[in-house]
Amino acid sequence: MLKPILAIFGFTPVPAPKRPPSARRTPTSAPRPTPAPVSDVLSDAERRKRHQETVERLRPDPHARFARDVAILVRSFDPQSSQPSADELHLALVRLGEVGEYIRAVYAGGGRIGILPASQQGDRARTAAFREHLTHLTNSDYERWTAGLAQYDRDVAAAKRTGSPPPAPITPSATIEAGIALHAAEKVRRINEAAARRKGGTGGSEGGSGPMGGAAPATPPVPPVAPRGDDEEKPEGTEPPAGPKR
Repeated sequence: MLKPILAIFGFTPVPAPKRPPSARRTPTSAPRPTPAPVSDVLSDAERRKRHQETVERLRPDPHARFARDVAILVRSFDPQSSQPSADELHLALVRLGEVGEYIRAVYAGGGRIGILPASQQGDRARTAAFREHLTHLTNSDYERWTAGLAQYDRDVAAAKRTGSPPPAPITPSATIEAGIALHAAEKVRRINEAAARRKGGTGGSEGGSGPMGGAAPATPPVPPVAPRGDDEEKPEGTEPPAGPKR
């Protein structure tokens, strides 16, 4: 109560002045760089590139069907595997074409063909390489073509002899048949050359002459000499020595 009375008569102490604001400033943070505006407009080259990538990603693999058809045909030769239906096998042979005929010739001759595993049939690079490999064998593996066609001819002859149904024909193209004929002729030529080398000749005929030839020609026979008679004149110095004189 005393303080209010003193304040009325002016005896209150002078209030302390307020503390001035601090002169120290808080450092302002560095301004963040403003990102450059992203243009929504792509160049023509970039747009074409993205479009091509999308098309390639959505386009079906042209070689995947080939790998599956080969697996279907190979499975038909394995009695332990699930056999394809007649329609599946027919369509696979139609799509494979001459490659299918080659596979049939290989199995007719007792050979085997490796297939692309199902886990790799979605890889475009592997399916393309698999198709290129089999196509190359079809056009160059004349040895197995020959073995398969020879066995097919024997099977046809056996079917005629026993009255059994004949096997399905194996029909290579004219180009493949020409290649098989050239391969057979080259094989015969190599066999003849090897036989000539074993006999010591340089060519295909036997008994060649010269340093690399065969045996030297035989010496002509000496004509027989007729026996001399007792009355024929003897050359001097051929008489037998005379015996001792008695």
